[in-house]
Amino acid sequence: MEVKTRGWYKKWFGNEYLTVYAHRDEREAKQVITLLLENIKLKKHAKILDLCCGQGRHALLLARQGFSVFGIDLSRTLLEIAKFKNPPQQNAHFIQADMRHIPVNNKFDVLMNLFTSFGYFHEDRDNQGVFHQFNRALKPDAYFLFDYLNKHSVLKNLETYHKDTIGPVIVEQERQIVGDRVVKKIILQNGKDTRIFFESVRMYSPETILHMLRDAGLIPVKIYGSYTGSDFEINSSRFIVIGKKEAYE
Repeated sequence: MEVKTRGWYKKWFGNEYLTVYAHRDEREAKQVITLLLENIKLKKHAKILDLCCGQGRHALLLARQGFSVFGIDLSRTLLEIAKFKNPPQQNAHFIQADMRHIPVNNKFDVLMNLFTSFGYFHEDRDNQGVFHQFNRALKPDAYFLFDYLNKHSVLKNLETYHKDTIGPVIVEQERQIVGDRVVKKIILQNGKDTRIFFESVRMYSPETILHMLRDAGLIPVKIYGSYTGSDFEINSSRFIVIGKKEAYE
């Protein structure tokens, strides 16, 4: 299983991904942006990085409010969709890059990493390195919003099988815990055409994530358990951290 899932993120985030996750809509994106802006008071032209921005749902909402937004993603397909949705003269910019190598230093007032776009890599040092990239991209005293799965909830409530029909496509999802990872096998059948993809995410406990953030010079300020801003509890659906880059004298 590990051999099959290594590098899964290079193959998955295309048009098939958009089919499976069509339910991730504008309403949910607005909840996240509201949570961000209620907690972080930003100047009118603040620079915001949406790391692993996908098709730009969150980045474009912020750009429409006048912020200078940069979206970074590895998927050329999703970035092209984001650019297509971006009206001329709007202050949103989209760049293809690996989250382990953010191509800017000390530029942003806020960094967002949403919808469990973390834990992709099989080596802990690579996942830890992503947090160090957060630090490198942010200005001193700048903020971040990190949205991740809640390991406790996943272990307790994992749905091992789900089948759905989305348009002409039959979608089967098989989930299992493999060591310290949650692995999803996605089977897409469209007539006689069958395609198989994987997702594989390292499950870190909330306590470990907080330690990893601090190790990267990122100081947690508030923790939430949902996009609506409910307090984090052991059974919360999400683990959302809002914090600041550590200030050095």
